[in-house]
Amino acid sequence: MRRRMAGVLLVGLGLLTGGGAGAQTTTTTTTAGGIIFPPPTTSTTVVNPCIGQPCTADPPAATLSGTGGNVRMTSFNFCWQDPAFAVDGPRSRCLAGALAPFESIPVGLVVRSGEALTLSFDTRMSPTAVALERGDQTTALTARNPTEFTSSLPVGTYLVFFKTKWIQGNADYILKVQVRAATAGPATPRTGVPIALTG
Repeated sequence: MRRRMAGVLLVGLGLLTGGGAGAQTTTTTTTAGGIIFPPPTTSTTVVNPCIGQPCTADPPAATLSGTGGNVRMTSFNFCWQDPAFAVDGPRSRCLAGALAPFESIPVGLVVRSGEALTLSFDTRMSPTAVALERGDQTTALTARNPTEFTSSLPVGTYLVFFKTKWIQGNADYILKVQVRAATAGPATPRTGVPIALTG
């Protein structure tokens, strides 16, 4: 009986030694009571996330809306996967922006403290994550398109970033906003002024 089991184990080990260079799968074989079980397979195939989705060549344009108007924000940083999925896998295009001095950036939108704002994207897709950043403060927003949130910034002028993630990558948007007191009356409508970038 011992000789028979040793022979079975050698057969199993022999199956583990195959496979040439560049193999895409990993196989293993186990034995018990003289029975060789079929090997499980682990695949390394990359799936195109844009199949069945309205993917875009560039990050979608983003608009922030409030009582002060609707303002198209500036796309600041992004890494975006090409919807034309390559045979050898995804290809991404990345851009890193550099800001001009704070004082030279015009205010894009005037809002009231505590008012409801709407963030929308020029696409039928919804982001998988959205966060509002000001300095070292980060506030997670509901990941949908459009999404509404309350302006909780204190009175003052700020540079705010909206950091978003999508099935195609990530994109950051930037806008300079002026926050006025809630009792200061309606905000002055703005048509939006693009933020100057350097570099």
